[in-house]
Amino acid sequence: MRDSITFGYYLKANFLFPHFKNKKMNLFKRNTFVLILFIFMYLHFVPAQTTFRKLTEGDIVHTLSDSRSVNFADFNKDGLEDIFITQGLSTGAPDLLYYNKGNLVFERQAEITNSVSDPSVGATIGDMNNDGFSDIFVASWYNKKNVLFRSKGINEYEIIRMNALSYSESATWGDYDNDGFLDLYVSNSGNNLADNYNFLYKNEVGTLQLQQHHITVKETNFSRGSTWIDYDNDGDIDLFICNENQTRKELFRNDANGNFTKITSAGDLLEEASGSMSASWADVNNDGWMDVFICNSGFFTGQTNRLYINKRDGTFTRKEGVFESDLGCSFSASFADFDNDGDTDLFVTNGFCHGIIQNFLYQNDGAGNFSKDLNSIPDLSTKCSFGVAWGDLNNDGNIDLVIANCKNSSQASLATNSIWINDGNQHSWLKIKLEGVVSNNSAIGAKVIISSVVTGERRIQKRELTSLSGYCSQNSSILHFGLGETDIVDTITIFWPSGIKHTFTNINPNQLLHINENTTSTLSFDNAVLRCKVSPVPTSSNIDIDATFNKIPDTLYLEIYNAEGKKVYQNTYKPTDLIWHQSIDLNHLKIGPGLYLVSVMTGTWSITKKIVFNP
Repeated sequence: MRDSITFGYYLKANFLFPHFKNKKMNLFKRNTFVLILFIFMYLHFVPAQTTFRKLTEGDIVHTLSDSRSVNFADFNKDGLEDIFITQGLSTGAPDLLYYNKGNLVFERQAEITNSVSDPSVGATIGDMNNDGFSDIFVASWYNKKNVLFRSKGINEYEIIRMNALSYSESATWGDYDNDGFLDLYVSNSGNNLADNYNFLYKNEVGTLQLQQHHITVKETNFSRGSTWIDYDNDGDIDLFICNENQTRKELFRNDANGNFTKITSAGDLLEEASGSMSASWADVNNDGWMDVFICNSGFFTGQTNRLYINKRDGTFTRKEGVFESDLGCSFSASFADFDNDGDTDLFVTNGFCHGIIQNFLYQNDGAGNFSKDLNSIPDLSTKCSFGVAWGDLNNDGNIDLVIANCKNSSQASLATNSIWINDGNQHSWLKIKLEGVVSNNSAIGAKVIISSVVTGERRIQKRELTSLSGYCSQNSSILHFGLGETDIVDTITIFWPSGIKHTFTNINPNQLLHINENTTSTLSFDNAVLRCKVSPVPTSSNIDIDATFNKIPDTLYLEIYNAEGKKVYQNTYKPTDLIWHQSIDLNHLKIGPGLYLVSVMTGTWSITKKIVFNP
């Protein structure tokens, strides 16, 4: 950049002052020379356009199918991102599992999936029994039983047909009771109201138990997609549900220990009745709070998509944008920073629509303002598209795109799926792979915040690890950050679902960090706490705090905050054993009923738990 500025001053001096005349150049030569200089400066100052090239070789892009969901995971634990794609033919077809063999070569694992041929829709991948291997749940429509592919190691799965016939659309893993095991929520949309009760499964140490009386499964809406997401930044995952058939969306706030409250007022978010198919969550304006993009569609009828900005007070406001005039039949979307400039961009799929169908790619300016990108991907046309997911298929730091394509009608021909390889630019990046120990092994629900100077300005970026990035869409679980021209990442902060918090400083970009919740070898931190529990929740009087340490801390700090962030209690302790217990009578604090945060910390780590006080 300094060379460019120096060169620019040279141009200005020679063009504006009589120095040119001393060279005895004629007018034509001077103008030609100046034009060349301006072209050189333009090319030097303007960053190269990020472009994608279509993968054209291999079974993965030539197999004819009627695809629905696309999911990333490293099934065989070789450090390469594999791909799982469901098939939605009404007559049934085996789902497609491809192992990434390197060099953009993908090998189908037919022996794993060929024994099941039900019509599939959504899928979600997570480690349900914390054995280190990915399990696959597939939602089946047409009154079929959903299927669980429970891993027993590399290339070995136990196939479990769930106990309920269903019209299931999608499913999502998330540890809603924060016991370290992933629970499961399944969205249903049948032909009759009786078919529409959603399913909630509580994970009892590796076994899924149906919860038929939970508050989140009492509605009979036509539900398409659902997401576990911490929308209110209080440390536990809440539940958001998209409903079709001109119905309002639903939001359930997690009040700790598996207790939920249905939210009926959240600003603009819950007001509009529409055909909502998909919710994609991301911090689009880099303010540390999760915003949401909603894909809307009727049956062969385009509807307006929406973006809602989190107001950080439990409410959302609609933000207008170019996407509101596109009126596609949108079924899914996924966020990712494909140009590595430090903000989350967006891809939207369209299908089951009349006329010429185009998918949409939008670029973010860093403040949550989106513009349509017609150049990065040369061909956005599609016969019909459904799920879409981002992941780095060749481990070059540039995030690639996989699209599940479908038949646009029962009479249409089968389609082939699309993979677009990101050729990148000169921007830096950082990838973070999390592995839970006290938390669930997949670390679903973890949040990572990084701070760095991106192309001359301080930027805070946040990612929350979820098992769905949109309806029938699951991005890679490796969290990806674009860094622009960053030379160093000043701070990385990880908030684990367990409440453990880790902070790292001065991290070099352009690398993959593998961070285990209990590991000290990758990065330096003091992980002295094994477990911390605050109970009961809710409580009418006392709370009991029980912690188990890896080593006895010198000093332990205990603080309690109300929902407005005001400290209502603090104390200091000197533990003498690896097991520590403290009981506090909240009535003595003279506080009112409501939500409170309990923080247990030392100088190097902290754990925060939420409680509900009902005196």
